Amino acid sequence: MSDFDINKSYDFGDFLPNLLRLGINPTQFQLNSIVRFFELLIKENNLFNLTSIVKWDEFLFRHILDSACLNLVFSNDFSKDTVLDIGSGAGIPGIPIKFFNPHLKVQMIDATRKKTVFINKVSTELELTDTYAYHGRAEDFAHTPEFRCQFDFVTARAVAELPTLLELMLPFVKKGGYAFAMKGKTVDQEIQKSSKALFDLGGRISKIVDPSKVIENYPGFIVVIEKVKDTPARFPRRNGVPSKSPLI
Repeated sequence: MSDFDINKSYDFGDFLPNLLRLGINPTQFQLNSIVRFFELLIKENNLFNLTSIVKWDEFLFRHILDSACLNLVFSNDFSKDTVLDIGSGAGIPGIPIKFFNPHLKVQMIDATRKKTVFINKVSTELELTDTYAYHGRAEDFAHTPEFRCQFDFVTARAVAELPTLLELMLPFVKKGGYAFAMKGKTVDQEIQKSSKALFDLGGRISKIVDPSKVIENYPGFIVVIEKVKDTPARFPRRNGVPSKSPLI
């Protein structure tokens, strides 16, 4: 991967101090990777409409910094190193997770083929090891032995309301592992509706992390759900049912 003169070509502004507040002191290589990711995204977006965020500042704060906030909840136990991101879109937050946690093995799922093709192109060009995207639906992958109960951490951002999201996430999580749901201002209402889903699926809300305590004006929250018992084999239900008829 070629180097960039980031000071000349790209202004990181308040982004770097915010990373430091998250406990991330990025290397030159990591910053170069962020720049290259942005350039690949803009290039491919002109062809395939991968994202509506095409300005550098927005990309940094709404994609990269938002993803970096997950470092507030990732375990420091390096034996827990498997991550699945559901509904990755253009590789967010999966690709930035890998940037800032190179020891993690990151797999991603998205239902749109052009997006998984793009993610795998980024992984190849940026030489991201143990990083791969699969095309398909979470409802299907969760019933395969290669994916079910195989991950220490499962992440999702802006995929669905929490009761639906729990049904899509928890079947992938190992017992004793965690699901991290990135939610907005409706988090309290969504949690109130999630009691049945948590009970049926074997989850327990461990904590709710508010990144605004570290990053000023951060607009969202991270709901941390521990997998405390096995998810019954019937979950998730067939494609589309978790969203049309959530466990509430």
